[in-house]
Amino acid sequence: MSRKYFDVVGRELTKTNELIVHEAIKRGVQIDILPEQQFKMSHENNSYLVKGGTVLLAYNSPFATMTMDMKEVTSRLFRRHGFNTPENAVFSNKDIDRAWNWAEPILPVVIKPYDGMMGNLVFVNIDNIDEFKKCFNKIAELHDEVLIEQFVEGDEYRFTFVNDEIVGIVNRIPANVVGDGKHTVKELIELKNKERISSGNPIHKQLQMDEETERVLEKHGYTYDDIPAKDEFIYLRDNSNVSTGGDAVEVTDLISDDIKEYIRQAMMSIPGLTACGTDVLINGDEVQIIEVNTFPMITLHHYPWKGEPRDVTSKIVDGMFPGTVKESK
Repeated sequence: MSRKYFDVVGRELTKTNELIVHEAIKRGVQIDILPEQQFKMSHENNSYLVKGGTVLLAYNSPFATMTMDMKEVTSRLFRRHGFNTPENAVFSNKDIDRAWNWAEPILPVVIKPYDGMMGNLVFVNIDNIDEFKKCFNKIAELHDEVLIEQFVEGDEYRFTFVNDEIVGIVNRIPANVVGDGKHTVKELIELKNKERISSGNPIHKQLQMDEETERVLEKHGYTYDDIPAKDEFIYLRDNSNVSTGGDAVEVTDLISDDIKEYIRQAMMSIPGLTACGTDVLINGDEVQIIEVNTFPMITLHHYPWKGEPRDVTSKIVDGMFPGTVKESK
């Protein structure tokens, strides 16, 4: 969180919301501070009440937001409209046995909090009961409900959808190091962390050497003391979130128009959806929609680890305040 815009909107904002507010102010959008840390953004006939400091929640309809908050409902909606998405189910944190009975026939699975954010406590490719129970219980300690989802192979991408258009795509790669045939895994982590610091990239996090890192390394047959071969990828997390050390690589121009249109049509099948981030797995010709996020991390596009930045913020403000488009040119 940052206090940079506190005097303007009356509350702290995340970097994503700072980008949107900054662009809106630059274009002459009026900001009015309201009680209970709310604020209003207005220009000509367009006005949005922002609660919780999350601008894009104000841009989407309440129905779209409610639908996307219920991940299993979103999945059923996509399947009803003919779009691919893995089977999933939600269980109480006390229903571990029932959850296992549901998961066992479709192993491997993904286990994550039903109301989770930023990749915290997301466990991927779980294929045995011991690991299942261990991961389920970790989530159950902090969350009332647990989402179990069929695991699907593929490279993960974040598609950002704004006003009926795919405006940016990044390939999200789990926290990793690449072998050089000389350094140990631990040394490679330390070297990448130095690179992260020197880059000045504000969203890409330091790689952690913690219990989860050890679990993932052990699962793939490595320890901190192993020396990977040159160009060998060593993953430190199973989930691909930047908040857990992953890399965001800008790939918008590399994804086929057919896939972009497939995802665009899927997003348009949700009534009232104006802006979102969509997690997609691509494996050859197979495309699976994993999750839709109502307040996507658009900083992925502005601060990629690799590739040229993409100005997604301008597309958002174009849609919210069309009267400002000519003023921004």
